[in-house]
Amino acid sequence: MQAWKDIRRCWQQLDNLQIVQLPKWRQLAEMTALFLLRRIGPGYYIQGKFWRPDLPFSDKWLHVNNTEYNAFIDRWNARPYQKSSQHKVVEKAVLQLLAVPTPEFIAYLHPQAGVSADGAPLRTLAQLKQLCAGLVGQKICLKLVEGFGGAGFSAFAVVQQADDVVFEHPFTGVRVSIDSWWQQAQQNPDGYIIERYLQQHPVVEALHPNSVNTLRIWVYQLPGKTEIAGAFLRVGQKGSLVDNTSSGGLYCPIDIQTGKLKHASFSREPWSQLAQHPDTGAQVSGVQLPFWDECQAIAGKALQAFPHVRVAGVDVAIAPEGPQMIELNVRPDQIGCTRMDVPLKRIDQKLKQAYAGQ
Repeated sequence: MQAWKDIRRCWQQLDNLQIVQLPKWRQLAEMTALFLLRRIGPGYYIQGKFWRPDLPFSDKWLHVNNTEYNAFIDRWNARPYQKSSQHKVVEKAVLQLLAVPTPEFIAYLHPQAGVSADGAPLRTLAQLKQLCAGLVGQKICLKLVEGFGGAGFSAFAVVQQADDVVFEHPFTGVRVSIDSWWQQAQQNPDGYIIERYLQQHPVVEALHPNSVNTLRIWVYQLPGKTEIAGAFLRVGQKGSLVDNTSSGGLYCPIDIQTGKLKHASFSREPWSQLAQHPDTGAQVSGVQLPFWDECQAIAGKALQAFPHVRVAGVDVAIAPEGPQMIELNVRPDQIGCTRMDVPLKRIDQKLKQAYAGQ
């Protein structure tokens, strides 16, 4: 049984690392109660580090199972409006219209509707080459319009090579022809959004310079204000361009009162609590995030930009001059709750009280 194997592996690691934990019998009793009465499985228990003696069982009880999570999202994010923030072009247009800072928009590449920021069509390989000829010496990133978890993300420096313009990997220097990239891109008919590559703040860049390391801030909207439920910083590893934990990145829980990083962890090894980045050796624990107050403010402003959306996981990058919105997730990965110690039933109750009678 896979669940039992995961439990034994977790216990073995906790013992090997001499991590303080509840007695094994108590953990088994809690896992059984949560599964039978709340349909919260052992995997969630492990991801949430629920073995910690200082975590009250009442908090564990207020986490939600998958069915409850989907109901929570649909209750507070009206279904007809959920798609509005999942299409990156629509999302970017709304954010820019309401003056929420985002990386500079260059173009929307699409076989029928593609257009650059200056209004020129961007639908063919020839038009893409013409656009890139004007971007020589600059770094750009290309994102799937309907992409998730970093899938389809590319970042390049646009360089001149003899009589041609090519894409160059920003860190390895490996070059690919635009023709070659175009052939692969044809597999994604929804198109790409092209943006200026964001130069991140030195404090965040030092953790892992190859990826733009972004904040995931869970924010919810009450009448007249927004509040932060929790947050963590995602950091790439092993030279990856993306920071998503689903692609092997680390997550670093944040003390939302101070904006300081607590530690770094692997999603596949939730018992890990690293003080330094395993590849770069950069200090993680205790690092003060720059512009923390501004990051919280921009997350709230982004949420308020979308009507009938009251809960979201907002992704924010920190540039040298301040935070910039990357994207807003109206159905953020539920496992994020375990990384922030956020029992969603408590947030749900707060929202119900705030909107009672509306």
